[in-house]
Amino acid sequence: MTTSTAHTVRPDTREMVVVHNCFRRQFAALPALVRGVPAGDTARAGEVVTFFEELATALHHHHTSEDDLLWPKLLDRAPTDAALVLRMEEQHERLSELLSRAQSQGAAFTADAVDGEPLARTLTALSAALDEHLGEEEQRILPMAEQFLTLAEWQEMGDRGRASIPKDRLLVFLGFILQSATPGERRMFMSEMPFAARMAWSILGRRAFRKDYRRIYGTEPAAF
Repeated sequence: MTTSTAHTVRPDTREMVVVHNCFRRQFAALPALVRGVPAGDTARAGEVVTFFEELATALHHHHTSEDDLLWPKLLDRAPTDAALVLRMEEQHERLSELLSRAQSQGAAFTADAVDGEPLARTLTALSAALDEHLGEEEQRILPMAEQFLTLAEWQEMGDRGRASIPKDRLLVFLGFILQSATPGERRMFMSEMPFAARMAWSILGRRAFRKDYRRIYGTEPAAF
């Protein structure tokens, strides 16, 4: 998406909010998924931890693109807001620490499925820290990105994020993103996708997402 002024075309950052809402929703659901694993069911524990690992990898790449492509530009072009940008970097470091702890706990839980409570508590802290970070980023950073980044620079961030997702999981991840969006946000998000991608979602993606959702959550996703 783009916004235009009399002089130039600037990024429209609403799509990032849609992605953020997906992260919020899925990370918030993880503690209950962990606590719902029957004792000793290593197969189910593995499914839940694998889902967490996919989310963790996606979040890592999302943050790495900001670390490499967003923060340096804002520090250079908006020096009066340097303290805010540095706080964003510190929040990324905190989230990385929580992700690493959860990954270690997840490996142990997958091995025996005996006690998932330490992992669930870490995931609860992770979800809370992520909510705080995303909220401040949306309120303070995204308006700065619209002001100080070019459209090409913003699109580079999106391209990197999409490239980080395995091709065989792109349509499933799209389903989780669309599930977390409002009807208007879904229309906006889909309108920016190439025609071939929209057709792939319609023919293959919706079914693949619903199958994956049932595997993870044990229920049918709400229709959209």
